[in-house]
Amino acid sequence: MLLDVHHETTLSYASPVGYSIQQLRLTPREESTQRALNWRVQAPGSTRRAVDAHGNVGHLLTLDRPHREVSIVVSGTVRLIEDAAWMPRDAGALSPLSYLATTALTEADERTRAMAASHLRARRDTVGELLDLSGAVCGAVRHQPGCRPPEGAASAFGRGSGCSADIAHAFIACCRAAGLPARFVSGYLVDPAGEWAAPHVWADVWLASGPAPGGEAGWVSVDVLERALAGSGYCRLAVGRDHMDACPVRLAGAGPVAEQTHTRVSIRRH
Repeated sequence: MLLDVHHETTLSYASPVGYSIQQLRLTPREESTQRALNWRVQAPGSTRRAVDAHGNVGHLLTLDRPHREVSIVVSGTVRLIEDAAWMPRDAGALSPLSYLATTALTEADERTRAMAASHLRARRDTVGELLDLSGAVCGAVRHQPGCRPPEGAASAFGRGSGCSADIAHAFIACCRAAGLPARFVSGYLVDPAGEWAAPHVWADVWLASGPAPGGEAGWVSVDVLERALAGSGYCRLAVGRDHMDACPVRLAGAGPVAEQTHTRVSIRRH
């Protein structure tokens, strides 16, 4: 499947700022499940491209003249395989074991550990257990669209609600508490008919063997919100330990925070 993608993000500030620097992760990852073709990043100021330890293609955007708005446009074509939920091969220099480490957004509290013990009982590394866990997480944390920024797994479990990123954080925290490496994924969810696409987040979990008997170790992608595997129709932008590593646009260093962020994605499937 080929997808022509056009993504516009506009950052608006309450008053003019003289300097801003943003970390962009808006280029699809190079993986066994997808490949970006003719990808372009257009933004004011200067951009510097780099690939981080997670294998994400990023750009550091620096704008050093007065502005109240920053408009970022990315476009190109992505080739996706039809069933991308299982990835035995992966870009990035980090060992899967590095995704066992906790972060401020994925800390496991007593409730998290209890849920992990209940739904990943024998650490059998089965897809069924992961889907069972995603349902339990969604049952404990009601999705609250539009809330930001993410506050973390423990906060979401405590409130009983959270944004899509924190629902993914809660799932990741449970996996790590059970000894399963897990990472945060940002990207696009594409309509099966190819009529629309939307920014989305999900999770990868490292399993010791593939779904079929004798399968090799690899990452399995789980859309926690949909309580399903993230296979066909998912375009991956970035992965990381949590939202901070993988969010598409992030303030880099000290500086003003945008008052509003508006994102629009359009696609054409062929």
